[in-house]
Amino acid sequence: MLSRHSFVVIDDNADEIKGLKYDFVANVMSSFKDEKHKHRKLKYKENVGVTSDDIISDNKNNKEGYIKADQLFYFNKKKIKYYVLATISDDLLDELIRLIVELEVENKLKQNTKNIEAIV
Repeated sequence: MLSRHSFVVIDDNADEIKGLKYDFVANVMSSFKDEKHKHRKLKYKENVGVTSDDIISDNKNNKEGYIKADQLFYFNKKKIKYYVLATISDDLLDELIRLIVELEVENKLKQNTKNIEAIV
């Protein structure tokens, strides 16, 4: 479980994975510590860079970060506390979805179901 972390929601429709029910699928976001860290993290295909231009919100922090496209986290909305901070641009969401599909075809997608396993 990742508490107090930012996520990009990919889907919020009810479904099942491995017989477990969920209604919230998201990728975790991380920030860069410095330019060296940014350069190192963006070398990896599975990390998608995010700038403040990609964020649609009245409360931008003007920081850059990245989305870990290879890690899908599954949740049950009734069992977690969350709130929406912002929206990402359609272009970034399209790029992220394309990369997730590509990583799935390459068998490089990690599906984390630990957040729904405890609520069977």
